[in-house]
Amino acid sequence: MTGDERYSSPLSEDESTGSVVLTYGAPFLGTLLVAVGLAGGTLGGYAIAQSELGLCGNPTIVVYSPAETAQYTNPGGPTLERFSAAELTAGERHAFEEALRSPRQVADVRSEFVHRDAFRRGVLVTTGGTARYVTISSTNPCLSVDPLLFPLGVVAILLGILGILTPPLYRKLLEREERAGRTPR
Repeated sequence: MTGDERYSSPLSEDESTGSVVLTYGAPFLGTLLVAVGLAGGTLGGYAIAQSELGLCGNPTIVVYSPAETAQYTNPGGPTLERFSAAELTAGERHAFEEALRSPRQVADVRSEFVHRDAFRRGVLVTTGGTARYVTISSTNPCLSVDPLLFPLGVVAILLGILGILTPPLYRKLLEREERAGRTPR
């Protein structure tokens, strides 16, 4: 079959409109579905894996040195809530002590964080007679996206691929119909 033999009969108005929709509209819609599916699938997949990989959930505190703390306790500065290390919960105290040993002076609070609001505003924690300014440096919240986005994204990608492949499939269907119309029965 040559290219001239493919469309030997003129197309009717309905066939022409259907052909344009299948040739241009379906791939365009398919491309949009793939783009939306990639975004939704990526967000949904990340929402599923983030807590398993430890990428969210534990707020991080930072403990400042006594010299830096003096800047925050100057007269006229903000009034900060004061705690002794013994007043902190076990998780808060563990994070405070870990931050003191850390070269970056940060640590995660991995259990109950009763004084979260006070730490968010900044507090002074006294241990061994030395007060240190402590505040939350990162809250690391989990991405609050419905994990259902992952399977919906995969379905959108598959439908999009089908839409993109519609023109070659449509051409194959036309060729098959033409061959069937020419073969004697």
